[in-house]
Amino acid sequence: MDRRHLLSVAVCLLGLSTISLAQQDAAATAETQDSTNGNPPGTSPPKITKQSPSYFVVLPKQPVSIECEASGTPAPGYYWKKDGAVLSMTGLYSMDGGNLVVRRPSELTNGIYRCFANNTYGTAMSEKIEFVIAFADGFKDSESTTFTFDEGQLATIPCNQKESVPAPSVFWTDDANPGNKIPLDNRVSIDPDFNLRFSNIRVSDTGNYQCNVKNDKLRVQLLSPIKEIVVRSVENVEGRPATLVYTPPASVEAFRTEKLRLKCIAEGFPTPTITWNKEGETLPEDRTSYESYGQELVISDVVQTDVGSYKCTAENGAGTPTSFTTTVTVQSTPYWQNKPEDTNVVINDRGVLDCEAEGIPVPRVTWLVNGVPSTDIAPNPRRTITEGVGGGRVEIRDAITEDSAVFMCVATNEHGEIFASGFLNVESRPAEMTDAPKRNEITIEGKGFELTCAGQGSPKPVITWTFQNNPISDTDPKYSIVEDGNTASTTSTLTVSGVSIADGGDYKCVIENGFGSVMATSTVTVRRGTTIIVGPGDEVFVEEGLEVVIECEVDHDETLEPTVTWYRDTGAGQEQLDLSLPGGRFRRARTGSDSLKVLNTVVEDTGTYECRAVTSEDEASASTQLVVQTAPSAPSAPIVTQRSDVSDTMVALSWTSGGDGNARITEYIISFETNFDDLGWQVIDTVSAPSTQASLDLSPWVTYHFRVVAVNDIGQSPPSPLSESYSTNPAALTEAPENVKLDATDPGKMRVTWPEVHPYDQNGPEFKYIIKWREPGDQAWMGNEEIIEYEVTEYEIDVGEMYKELEVQVLYSNSLGPGPASDWSGFTGEGTPTQAPQNVEVNAEDSSTVVITWDEVPDSTVNGQLQSFLVYYSMIEVQAQGQSPAECFPNTDCRVQNLTPFQSYEFQVAVRNGQHVGPKSTPVTVKMPQGESGPVYELTAFPLSDRIVVKWGKPASPNGVITGYHLNISSYDNNNRLGNQTVVPISDAETTTYEVNPAEPDTNYYIVVHAVNGYGLGKFDTVEPKTRPAGAPVKPIVAESQIAPGKKYINVTFVQKDDGPAANQFYVQYKEANKEDAELKTTPPLDLLKGSMITVPDLQPGTEYLVTVVAANDDGETIGDEQTTKTIGGATQAASPIFVQGWFIVVLIVIVALLCILLVLCILKSQRGGKYNVSDKEQQRKGDIESTPLKDEGGFEEFEPRKDNPDGELPRGSQGSLRDSEPGSSDTDSLKEYADGELGKFNEEGSFIGQYGDKKQRPTEDTDQSGAAYSTFV
Repeated sequence: MDRRHLLSVAVCLLGLSTISLAQQDAAATAETQDSTNGNPPGTSPPKITKQSPSYFVVLPKQPVSIECEASGTPAPGYYWKKDGAVLSMTGLYSMDGGNLVVRRPSELTNGIYRCFANNTYGTAMSEKIEFVIAFADGFKDSESTTFTFDEGQLATIPCNQKESVPAPSVFWTDDANPGNKIPLDNRVSIDPDFNLRFSNIRVSDTGNYQCNVKNDKLRVQLLSPIKEIVVRSVENVEGRPATLVYTPPASVEAFRTEKLRLKCIAEGFPTPTITWNKEGETLPEDRTSYESYGQELVISDVVQTDVGSYKCTAENGAGTPTSFTTTVTVQSTPYWQNKPEDTNVVINDRGVLDCEAEGIPVPRVTWLVNGVPSTDIAPNPRRTITEGVGGGRVEIRDAITEDSAVFMCVATNEHGEIFASGFLNVESRPAEMTDAPKRNEITIEGKGFELTCAGQGSPKPVITWTFQNNPISDTDPKYSIVEDGNTASTTSTLTVSGVSIADGGDYKCVIENGFGSVMATSTVTVRRGTTIIVGPGDEVFVEEGLEVVIECEVDHDETLEPTVTWYRDTGAGQEQLDLSLPGGRFRRARTGSDSLKVLNTVVEDTGTYECRAVTSEDEASASTQLVVQTAPSAPSAPIVTQRSDVSDTMVALSWTSGGDGNARITEYIISFETNFDDLGWQVIDTVSAPSTQASLDLSPWVTYHFRVVAVNDIGQSPPSPLSESYSTNPAALTEAPENVKLDATDPGKMRVTWPEVHPYDQNGPEFKYIIKWREPGDQAWMGNEEIIEYEVTEYEIDVGEMYKELEVQVLYSNSLGPGPASDWSGFTGEGTPTQAPQNVEVNAEDSSTVVITWDEVPDSTVNGQLQSFLVYYSMIEVQAQGQSPAECFPNTDCRVQNLTPFQSYEFQVAVRNGQHVGPKSTPVTVKMPQGESGPVYELTAFPLSDRIVVKWGKPASPNGVITGYHLNISSYDNNNRLGNQTVVPISDAETTTYEVNPAEPDTNYYIVVHAVNGYGLGKFDTVEPKTRPAGAPVKPIVAESQIAPGKKYINVTFVQKDDGPAANQFYVQYKEANKEDAELKTTPPLDLLKGSMITVPDLQPGTEYLVTVVAANDDGETIGDEQTTKTIGGATQAASPIFVQGWFIVVLIVIVALLCILLVLCILKSQRGGKYNVSDKEQQRKGDIESTPLKDEGGFEEFEPRKDNPDGELPRGSQGSLRDSEPGSSDTDSLKEYADGELGKFNEEGSFIGQYGDKKQRPTEDTDQSGAAYSTFV
């Protein structure tokens, strides 16, 4: 017997039991009620207000409550029925109010439950509640199974799950990803029976699989026995047409408002794809979706039009597609069109309850009265009950008390049944208020408001309104009163329109009938309206890509807080702008502002923008038109027409405009290209808009194409399409050559140059240049040259006479004859001066300036026009390459400035005319006097607590003979006020260290140092050390890296800390570590200004020692922590020294070989480069060899060793070794580096003096100075 048959039996048993109870209830009711006076005021039959769901799944053995609540007056009592029989509240069951408590749910408690609530006026019944125990039965198979397939075959692996309540979730896992669902696609899928299907199995699918059944109610997950899949490899898997291996039934019923699911699974190789369609119709796009990678068609919210034939088609390209068609019909469980409503009637009144239901098929409607079928109750002449297909009615006429009852409408078809209850209550009760107007109503001036008042009573009450205790009549146009209701209740709505401040006050609603009256008051407050006082304006313009702000400022009642929202309409309808979207283009202009900022505007942003301010009571809005402007669109192709019969070079151009880019077009740019490709596009005219035509004057003998570009305030449009070609005829030349240049070249020669005349400007064929020349005053031309290549723009005239004045004429000519000529004059080329200045004298004016004089040079030796005299000079000790000569002009004093003091210079003078420089004079040598010395090198200070050591180097630029140094020492306070100054003269040039002793602890010092030479004090340098605080030194910290043990010694390095009292000296205490009576020994102290490393001698190899560092100064000593270290050697065989290990020797040999190769390459490069430089130098000076000074015809002295330098070292200022040229290669490092653990860099004495201070340029060993880089001349 199926579940539907069981359900029918249960309904029958329930009906019989209900009839018996209802008859008993009716008898009891008749005995206690008066049939003429009606029910007491406020009474009503029961009504079920809450119940458990109709399908109630519970956990076994855990107490559970089946809910049931009902309203009614008096309060109803409750009882329950299971499978139609009244339950006894003993053993398994108990009551909690109306709820039924099942103490220990089991299979015995499964069944159909119903709750009944009754009082004197009727009985209400809940809907059926199916009570089910959750369970999960596992799987039909209990052993592991092996499935063997050939690669490419269809494979189906059964799940074999048993029943589970509630319906479980099922998925598959494999041993490749334990605990994770296997990935599904159109090749691997799960059918509706939960079997795992492979449309074509692969070798990679080999593995152990399990079906997982998960019951969320029980919180259990069951695993099937292992399904082992073995896939045999096939060398060549043959293609197999798609075949449908799972399809829905040929006929499927879909239920209204639910989901229709149709699934097809196909096998084949390659993997087939599934497509769905509805024959003769398109699938509903908004309700159609696909699952399982297209295998399953899902149509949601089924409607009647979804009936029809649905076809799934599988194809994979290996054969003919295969398909299957299923027919879908739409069915429906019953659903309500109109449910019965609770009805209150008064004595002798009429009451009606209607019930209408729909479904497919249409359901039959029946009635239960107090839970008893209408066919089983006693007849009542005042009551008419109608039942039938699709609807029914209960009607009571001339009602009396006994007619009060609960009526349940039951709609049933083959797919199910639904229930709806409504009571009919016969009563007489005073008026009561069911809905009072709001106690406080707020509205806005100029608007309106509504007040609603509702009441009920038996008989039906009447509602009236007053304002400030004065009756309100709906004849006043300000007021409108609308009433609604039924036989027992009424609703009245008062509408007040166009309110002003005077309309604020108390409005009263009065509800009354013959048994009583009630009243409610609503106080109405009228607020000031919201307005936008600074609106966005009519139009806002912005260039595309920029940002724009649209202003909006809101004025509102101080008690109302507005919410400001922006909307826009760009032509597709209004949309709200989200100003809080991260990274969005729309945002508030500033914090606290209601104005809108639009970033990165685009033309599509053009539209209407609305600022809308909304309060709880009103709203206001203002809008503007945002215009985003961009460059125009391209105009049409221009049309060319000739505008003169006289000349074809006069044309008219016309075109039409494209789009303006939301910005007015201001002008059009007309450009052209010609048959001369090298010209490209040229602009010929600009026309102001709105004109779209232009008059142009063209060049003869040219073929043109034209295009037009539109311009607005934003930019230019793309070019228009090209015009058709237009050609002009040849014409005579009308312009004389301009910008002709005459340049003197070689002696007796003149070069004539002129601008190139492009073919575009030649006006016709056979173009040429004509050049003529003659002496001034002559009528006849000495020469006449024609040049037919237009690219040739120069010609050299040779008359054989130096510095000869000529008149030159240049003109253009074409096939129609020559054009106008242009006349010019100039001189031929000059020769080289032949005589050097004589009796040159050089006198030092000061330490860096000399004055040079010489005898007047004869004009006949200049061979041209005298321009100036060139003074060549160089430092004797350093032959500077590429030194520019000084230039002195005739009839002026000749000075050379910015020379290096205390250096010997050699001077020579040469004559320069307009083109050439003559020979140099005999060299003259001058020794410059001493000058101001440069600052000392690398001035540093080393402060301790009671003394400061100042150290420096000789100046990089001594500018004389250094005879000593000058120190100025002073302290200063925190306000930078200097104290007493101490002047320290040092007369020994080799003394470069000074100790300030004593010095005040924790004090700032300002120390100035000058070098002294024969000139006097040199430039100064300063250092500002601060002494360390007084007191015993801070505790020394000795890191492991500061202790370096040897075989019979230990080196201990002291690192001065950056803060606290400084140590002046330190010593080391040590003893053997593992010897109880070991003697504690002490090394002699080491002054930290002389060194920072102590060697502990005479130790035993391979022995551990305890080492302690003691820091000391004049205020005391501080002992550091004891350290343990071990000397090398001893009983353990020492490792071989690295320098005797084989691998080290091999590496050393490789390094030496590479260095030798590198040395040879450097020598070869040096030799080749030297020769190249000299040769290049000679080539540069070819024809003017006198410009390079020679020493006794010995060649280039700058490439020879100094005579006073027998070792061949390069002179000062020459390119030396990398070591000499990089001051950064100093061995000194800062004390900060030592504090950071850098212990590998000390000076020769092991001292850390010299570890402070900035690095400066290191001076060279001698006092030679290079020449000044730049000099000025007077």
